[in-house]
Amino acid sequence: MTGLRLIADIGGTNARFALVRPSEPIAPLVMPVASHATFLDALADFLGDQGAGVTSCAIAAAGPREEGFIDMTNTPWVIDAEAISAMLGCPVRLFNDLEAVACALPYLGADDLVTVRAGAQRNTAPMIAVNVGTGFGAAVAIPTAWGWHPLATEPGHLRLPGSQDGEVEDVLSGPGYARLRASEPNARASFSALLGRMVREIVLSTGSWGGVRFCGGVLDSWDDTVDLPAFFDAYDSPGRMTARLGSVPMHRIVRPVPGLLGLSRVDVA
Repeated sequence: MTGLRLIADIGGTNARFALVRPSEPIAPLVMPVASHATFLDALADFLGDQGAGVTSCAIAAAGPREEGFIDMTNTPWVIDAEAISAMLGCPVRLFNDLEAVACALPYLGADDLVTVRAGAQRNTAPMIAVNVGTGFGAAVAIPTAWGWHPLATEPGHLRLPGSQDGEVEDVLSGPGYARLRASEPNARASFSALLGRMVREIVLSTGSWGGVRFCGGVLDSWDDTVDLPAFFDAYDSPGRMTARLGSVPMHRIVRPVPGLLGLSRVDVA
């Protein structure tokens, strides 16, 4: 990245904006989404008279990314890359919110992470961000000859093992965990076993041997939420790839809003 970049991480409740230059700290301004009717209104309010110096723009939003826009899931905002580019006069790239976290994975330092399992270091293997929050999601950081490429996935909508009706995020999410606690006496162990099983399947299906990075509001309370023996009993279940799976490093992301770091580093042109 060269020049001044506008980055924004847009959730259902808050929008975080920042103007960044290479290697400078990120100090976002947090703005309630409900305070503006449209994203462009919020962007104009944030920029004031600063917009003339922006040379690139990267925006992540909570919603499915289509070609050139994101129709957000929990707010009427639509993030339109063409309209933003016309306003700023620079290239714009859009990301799903978890894709932005995947963009950050290669750049997270020791202070940004807490170790769950040390594993083996593989600097050129794919890594995956696994999020448990309002839903269950994952995005992969894939190494290429041109740098790291993010790949969004939708594992939260896989069918629950042994169920014809339920989806994974019916359990692996904030609302799902609340329902589980209301119906099962050992909800923490059940939640953790399903999490371990799903992480195993996701690592195998994406080849994310470089590591798993956990994030999301539910997992911020890791020690209260995750029963590690139940998690690893499921993750390390016997199979032909068990030894290789056991060498995959696992960490919790403790850096606030890691997606902003990813947006500050990703190629936009």
